[in-house]
Amino acid sequence: MAASLKDQIQELLGKINPGGIVGLDIGSHSIKVCELSGSPGKYKLEHFGLFQLSEAAIIEDEVQKPSEIVDGILEAFARSKIKSKMVCFGLFGPNTTTKRMNVPEGSKEEVEDHIMWEAEQYITFGADESQISFHILGTNEGGGKDAMIAAARLETIEAYSELIKEAKLVPKIIDLNVLAVSNVFEESIRDQLDDFSEGTLLLDVGAQNTKIIIYKNGGPIFTKEIPVGGGLITEEIQRQMGVSYEEAEDLKTTVDDNGNLPEEILNILNMQLDNQIAEIRKNINFYIAQGSTDRVSSCFVTGGGSLALGFLEKISAASGIEAERLNPFRRIKFDDRKFDHSIEDFGAIASVVIGLAMRKD
Repeated sequence: MAASLKDQIQELLGKINPGGIVGLDIGSHSIKVCELSGSPGKYKLEHFGLFQLSEAAIIEDEVQKPSEIVDGILEAFARSKIKSKMVCFGLFGPNTTTKRMNVPEGSKEEVEDHIMWEAEQYITFGADESQISFHILGTNEGGGKDAMIAAARLETIEAYSELIKEAKLVPKIIDLNVLAVSNVFEESIRDQLDDFSEGTLLLDVGAQNTKIIIYKNGGPIFTKEIPVGGGLITEEIQRQMGVSYEEAEDLKTTVDDNGNLPEEILNILNMQLDNQIAEIRKNINFYIAQGSTDRVSSCFVTGGGSLALGFLEKISAASGIEAERLNPFRRIKFDDRKFDHSIEDFGAIASVVIGLAMRKD
């Protein structure tokens, strides 16, 4: 379908005065935007904005309240004071997938033909109805090349692109959130790559889902999204305490002077965390059961849901690996006078959007 005159003018204006690429993370709980300056190894966070969404604004990757999403994008940009209109936005959910595969040597066209043929075998929502992209990671030890394949359903891409255009922005790049988290991890260990030659478990715990990523040799070798997250804790507090969504969110995070939650809330939290971590462990065991010989020797967690009291300790016990928080600001500089967040909280909520802002093409 040809672009409307309005869309053509909007894109032209973006190209005339593009600024930098802005990361845009439209999550199920909040909308985040950020802009980085610099280059790999020398990034600096210049601007960041966040807008909290109401309950069920997005369910899985289906937008339920489109006008709120558009207003939220506009408000997040206003709060961040970002001027650039060119965005890289991330997708997640059942209409996205990744796969790492070995492809034979050949021309770019031959490699692409091979990948497209293979894609028909594993894209459950249909290769013909998807946008597929790939990146060659390097030469495989067994011959051929290592390729990272990403796909998203065209209908989902178009739905989010329309919302972004309604906010008077130009959707320049499309990425997947699991790849954004991987890129942030890679940047954070840039000076320690040899220490992470074995597999690393990355967990991004959001409001409605948790992304499980096994990272090795320059990219994910396994990704999975499961429908557990911090929002389930909120819902259970709502149900048991008979309070609103907003009140349940407050109860989940409000501690006394000693950093303790009320016993009733703590019991709900622990029960839900135990259930969620059991589900995470089941999926990790599924990866192992597939016959993988790749050893996982380290674990990093991120996402707002990972800030739940006791999450780190529970995931460490369940995985047998000491879990750490993924800290994007280990190498990325930022002026803490400009951003009203603790490093720990900020790193958890901003990892995906920072990874999106790293994309340049």
